[in-house]
Amino acid sequence: MRNLLIVVLVLALAAAAGARSLEGSYVELLAPGAVALGETYTFEFGVYNGSQDAEWVTDVLITFPDGYVINEGSMSYVELATGRPSWDMYVPDGPTAIWEDNDGGYGEIYGDEYCYISVEATVAGTDWQIPIYWCINGDIWGDPPHEVCGCIDLQITAVEEDTWTGIKALFK
Repeated sequence: MRNLLIVVLVLALAAAAGARSLEGSYVELLAPGAVALGETYTFEFGVYNGSQDAEWVTDVLITFPDGYVINEGSMSYVELATGRPSWDMYVPDGPTAIWEDNDGGYGEIYGDEYCYISVEATVAGTDWQIPIYWCINGDIWGDPPHEVCGCIDLQITAVEEDTWTGIKALFK
């Protein structure tokens, strides 16, 4: 719950700040399109740095609703420059995964670049549509503020509860 509160506060501050040096940057959900309660999925996201003032992305945060369990994750992207290191993903606590620049440099996703991140999580909750919150943080180059945040609505599909009853009926 604490992470969700932090993300909501960050979203409010970002909205109040107005102009963004990471204008045009975003996170999009590539897969899955819908999920069922209690199932485990690999959530694949695309991250785009749309900065027009040379700000590089230093980290990406993805926060699932309370109750989701993050099982494992990975960071991958097409090598854009020889020797550029990949990112480390870690889960500080709760349902938030963070990918961060692990070499102490200015960032790993340069302006007008796109990469893929993925994380495996088990779906929990009861709502039919839930938001997944995201934030992209920059290296503080260019005009402030240096972050962009948003949310992605994910549809939860109903699972037919009568499946076992139908199968057992075949063997009577």
